[in-house]
Amino acid sequence: MTNIPAIYQGKLNTLDQIMVSPLSRAYTFSDSIYEVIPYFSGKPLCFKQHFDRMIKSSNLMSLNVNFESVAEDIQELAATLINQDGYVYYQITRGVDLVRSHMYEDDLEIERFGYAMPTSFPSSAIRALLCEDDRWGQCNIKSTSLLGNVLAMNKARSLGCQEVVMHRDGFMTEAGASNVFYFDSAGSVRTSSLSENILPGITRSILIKALKDTPYSVKEGGCAISDFRNSPCIWLTSSTKGILPLTDLIGTEYKFQENYDGYLDIAELFNSAMQSHLATSE
Repeated sequence: MTNIPAIYQGKLNTLDQIMVSPLSRAYTFSDSIYEVIPYFSGKPLCFKQHFDRMIKSSNLMSLNVNFESVAEDIQELAATLINQDGYVYYQITRGVDLVRSHMYEDDLEIERFGYAMPTSFPSSAIRALLCEDDRWGQCNIKSTSLLGNVLAMNKARSLGCQEVVMHRDGFMTEAGASNVFYFDSAGSVRTSSLSENILPGITRSILIKALKDTPYSVKEGGCAISDFRNSPCIWLTSSTKGILPLTDLIGTEYKFQENYDGYLDIAELFNSAMQSHLATSE
């Protein structure tokens, strides 16, 4: 981790040199938000949508942020990913307390931190575990408060899985770090509604728009996990996964139909939409 470009309070350094107070509210309360912006050959995917979501999360958290400085930080980090695939992780924290307290002072200095990570994005189908959604009630905020996700994902890993699919009272919400889509028994494409306490995924939005006015137009909401028994294909979407099918969903009777024509059509439509977004990215 010695050569990873990182920035803290507007100063570019390497990740191993960044020093943060143990009284940062990100550390003591997860009182912070974050974004992960993917880059393909140095080009950002949906930068504006990610940036706008960060502003919305900030407003929901009542964080007083100078977003001109945030944009400058991200662009400085992105410049290190020229002609590379990777992502920029960026985090905004309420600030550092003098002493740990649930009630924060209004004059805390906002902390800005981020880093740029070259990487290759996954392209192979993965396994997931079905589990109860035990997270807090405002998953629409992209907060660093992710203990529920951490516990579920590590249980999944112990069972040889790379993700989880969560549900409340028998109805699907989302995955640990992705949104979830599937074909139901009638051949309709289904996904959870934003009103069902899920993150408004950027890649989710790309796919829904790409499928509009096609035979695969998406039906949102009311996704019973009992549907998985007769689904030929369940898949995930996220900024770092793109679109990935599940080979197994432990805890269900789901049977993956490899090379299912409907999914292959959808993947082609999605990839075309992705290329269009990248062609117009700045």
